[in-house]
Amino acid sequence: MEALLVSDALGIGVDAEECEHTVRPKRKMSLYSCETCGSEEAKYKCPQCLKYSCSLPCVKKHKVDVPCSGVRDKTAFVPLSAFSDIHLLSDYRFLEDTGRVADAAMRDAMLPRQTTNKFLNFMKNRARKLGIDMKLLPLGFTKRKTNSTFFHRK
Repeated sequence: MEALLVSDALGIGVDAEECEHTVRPKRKMSLYSCETCGSEEAKYKCPQCLKYSCSLPCVKKHKVDVPCSGVRDKTAFVPLSAFSDIHLLSDYRFLEDTGRVADAAMRDAMLPRQTTNKFLNFMKNRARKLGIDMKLLPLGFTKRKTNSTFFHRK
């Protein structure tokens, strides 16, 4: 490739000895090539599986070919040696979002609230009278739903 002088490119009459600036070829943006098509240099990186892609069609094809949602796993384990301020900030924001969602759910008056079963309370009170400390799992737990314990009055 022949070096092109800036003065020649701009059409300015400057001697070559005065100005030795040359136009260099464009540097590659990425050191990786697209892992989907393999022909172009990569511009994008999947946050979930860390595969490189060159364009939107390749990103979409990647999501179809590999069962990948493209969303970073916020709860993924990060070893202490690789933990940085970015991970700390990400964890902090995750906890804030979780708290915000839980608070919004508690304030939502339109959601039906589950009430405790009066027979379970009767069984718990009878067990307490017999000296048994019985504890019930919170509502929504799978084991509480599958538990078939009942109190027979006789």
